[in-house]
Amino acid sequence: MPDSSPPLVRAALLMPLILHFEDRGGDVDLLLDDMQISKAIRTDFDRLIPVKAIYETIDEIATRLGDPFLGATVGRDMARNAMGPVTQHLAGEQTVGNLLDRFLISVGSYGNSTNYRLENDGQYATLKMTRKVEPDANPTHPDALTLALLIEQIRPRVGQAWDPKDVLAVVVDETVVPDWLLPRSSLITGSKMGLTLRFPSRWMVMNQAFETGDMSLGETAKEFETLVGSVRSFCSDHMSDPKLDITKTARACRLHPKALSRKLSSEGTSFKAILDEQRQQYATTAIGEGEMTVTEIAFRTGFTQASNFTRAYRRWTGKAPSQARAKQR
Repeated sequence: MPDSSPPLVRAALLMPLILHFEDRGGDVDLLLDDMQISKAIRTDFDRLIPVKAIYETIDEIATRLGDPFLGATVGRDMARNAMGPVTQHLAGEQTVGNLLDRFLISVGSYGNSTNYRLENDGQYATLKMTRKVEPDANPTHPDALTLALLIEQIRPRVGQAWDPKDVLAVVVDETVVPDWLLPRSSLITGSKMGLTLRFPSRWMVMNQAFETGDMSLGETAKEFETLVGSVRSFCSDHMSDPKLDITKTARACRLHPKALSRKLSSEGTSFKAILDEQRQQYATTAIGEGEMTVTEIAFRTGFTQASNFTRAYRRWTGKAPSQARAKQR
């Protein structure tokens, strides 16, 4: 007997959309009231909500902001900043194949509304997303978000081999996919039941993100006199990644993690101390400015739970974020 219950997803999937809306000056509390969504989702990321609420909310945000490319923009920002659900699990995967394997595992833990399948015939690799039931709300922006998230993760790993002419995407609505993501020649109109992304099989083993030919930190546009300065800059640029660790940082410095640890120790510091320092500086400044919610600051400093961020902030300052913000008023 088929399951008649509505598809559910974790509230965490809604958070990047809400943060984007808030960044653009939107009233989140009013939005949630209008959409009849509990405000508890802003701290309870594991709360299950109907997938229909995701579709309707992103559609409403796009309408209120007048942004026809909302889904694609949020998906791009999630991929580039490793912020929010799913993407925070992908940063450590080096090849496109490993990336997609991790993606499939991650999306399965956030809800029961879709099935994903990755096929590879030796010439083309095809990722197919199929909804379990026909959606009773508009899925165009959510599909554009997923497409942008995937492409913005795949493209840097493919490097100079990337060519949009080699990509084919089947989407519900081509008009919500901007040219900076894919040209119209790479798009085919499909149905509400899913999304398909096809690209050359050879890309599956590519990893240009950490090739030995890449520039090290000291060779980039930012030049620093010390290794500590380079590590501090790298941590500042990547602090939103909850899985940022000494291994990733050492790779960027072209050092073995143990060598980086020894060199930092000789300077009287450590990777953890530098990362903690950068997160503290960002968080205390952001709390003082009062322009972002505590939840958004938590995401941007690499915390996946607001409660964990609150504990860290109390350790840094002796106060809870709410107390510090109240003092600023």
